[in-house]
Amino acid sequence: MAKTTFDNLVRSAIWTTYKNTCFYCNRPLDWGDLHIDHIIPESISKKIEVFVKVKKDFELNEEFSLNDLHNLVPSHSKCNHRKSDNLFSKSTTLFYLSITTQKVSKIEIEIERLRKNKSKGQILAKLQCAISENTLSVKDLKKVLIEIEKNDWDIKKITLPIGMHFIDEVYDVFYLNSDFSTLLNKKLLLGNDEQFLELVNDKDEKINVSTLNEWKDATKNNFYPFTTYAIKTSATFTFFGELIHALKNARMPKISFINNPWIDIDMLEFLSPNILIDFEGRLIEYTKMGLSIKDLVNNGIVKVNSSGNFKISLEFEGIETSLLEQFRADFNNDGVEEIFVRGWVRATTGTLGFGFTSILTKLSEKHLIEQIDYKEFI
Repeated sequence: MAKTTFDNLVRSAIWTTYKNTCFYCNRPLDWGDLHIDHIIPESISKKIEVFVKVKKDFELNEEFSLNDLHNLVPSHSKCNHRKSDNLFSKSTTLFYLSITTQKVSKIEIEIERLRKNKSKGQILAKLQCAISENTLSVKDLKKVLIEIEKNDWDIKKITLPIGMHFIDEVYDVFYLNSDFSTLLNKKLLLGNDEQFLELVNDKDEKINVSTLNEWKDATKNNFYPFTTYAIKTSATFTFFGELIHALKNARMPKISFINNPWIDIDMLEFLSPNILIDFEGRLIEYTKMGLSIKDLVNNGIVKVNSSGNFKISLEFEGIETSLLEQFRADFNNDGVEEIFVRGWVRATTGTLGFGFTSILTKLSEKHLIEQIDYKEFI
């Protein structure tokens, strides 16, 4: 039985290509009873060794995917449930796949035809007619659209470019409006696969922390990372704490100066110099002049370095600032979209290095993208 949800374009194309009949019983199949079934059951994907063995035993291509079109067939709900997650014999499976392989090109053509012939124009015409006849007001339409956007936002999925590593699993997907309390007591996997971080206080007392709650309690009691290694490793805790805070405070933006059109954080012509860590304040002058990072790069003031795991790394007077976007939302309830970023600072010569989190925003269409200290949002 299929667990994957297929969109109506794919469902309709498969249904039409097989002439609205069930693949297994060859009887008429109504749209309302249409199930999309996997010939080789989807459940095998959870058993990697079994899946590899099936592909080898059935002489399938190594690139074979369970969601390939030739592994998908239309069926009645009762036929689908009767088959369940059972795997047919090799001869039956290969026979079925030989039939479905011949259908793939027709399914692809049907999908493309459906995409081109969507009734968007008819829908718009009907809406315009309803508005002109006062059966639907513009205000009503806007209200519906806002509700749709809110509903989509409430179930919004945030996928991190680099996941949070715990000792037993990796979290790279978070949902807004969720309860994150259980994650606060999960043990984090730290640098060099360490499972705890040692902190000290001014009395030279030491404490080990491995969860975000332990970190919060320890720092409230004046414990802090002391060694260079501890300072660098503590970025795991600070980032995780600020990520949770950002997820809780993320709101649907009313306007965006950085999403329409989309601006990536490595587009230098849109970036203000104040996104760089500048201990001496020497970039303030360029910021006031309205110069962009690209202007400073062109004049040899700022250097673009290899970014590694980050989206962008920029060097100014021996200090390198690296940034990686996490997700976009309105974080301070001003209605404007901002970018939540994870950053890293290091001295290009020496051992100085630490992580930070901040917000990038654009105050208006005419402004460059600027950095706001994340502490302003706490």
